[in-house]
Amino acid sequence: MPRTKKKKEESITKIDNIKEEPKSKKSKSKKKATVEVVHPKEKHEKALFIQRLLAFLLDVFLVSMVASFIVSPFLDLDSIQKLNDASTQVMESYAAFEIDASEYMNESMSISYELARKQGLMSFVIIFLNILYFVVFQIKNGGQTLGKQLLKIKVVDQDNKDFTMNQMIFRSLIINSILLDMISLAMVIFARQDVYFYGAAMLSFIQMMIFLISGIKVMFGKERRGLHDLVAHTDVVQCNLVKEMETCES
Repeated sequence: MPRTKKKKEESITKIDNIKEEPKSKKSKSKKKATVEVVHPKEKHEKALFIQRLLAFLLDVFLVSMVASFIVSPFLDLDSIQKLNDASTQVMESYAAFEIDASEYMNESMSISYELARKQGLMSFVIIFLNILYFVVFQIKNGGQTLGKQLLKIKVVDQDNKDFTMNQMIFRSLIINSILLDMISLAMVIFARQDVYFYGAAMLSFIQMMIFLISGIKVMFGKERRGLHDLVAHTDVVQCNLVKEMETCES
């Protein structure tokens, strides 16, 4: 009798162990099922400097051509040509030592101020088209102008998020001269000719430095981003993925 009891107890313990094993396996399988799969963050290939430069030049040329087509019928082209000829004559006279520096400055100041006033409508239309093209159209077109679309590049958010209107505004104010052009136009309307002359020269110098520093940073910088990209937290990348190519070509 005691032996039979022992055998029964051993068989019962074996059966219990067999029942417990699938539970442990199930629990392990459940643990494996709860493991989350983390996908690597998608990286974009940076746009080349030559791509960005050619796209920028194409866009500026396009805006200038459209502005000239709109404004030309309303400009006094004969007066503008006479002022340009007068400016050239003053420079030649100064180079030939026919006039001194003070006379050259006074003549240049007067001519440049009159020329800016004659072309005030052109400046206003260019500012309007720059806002319409580089801000509104570019954000509606997925971060692309026509130049960027042709060169297969686009503007994206630095953190791969959806970029906002404010980002595009800040970016265009800097790189597309919108802010400086607005200040220059305001000086033509409200300031004296000497204030406009020196102010316009300063604004041209600032814009030239922005282009120079941005170009150097895009070519040789670690992140290859210009000043406008740093301010707006944006980047310019190539459309090298299939979905991006479909977006670029659509």
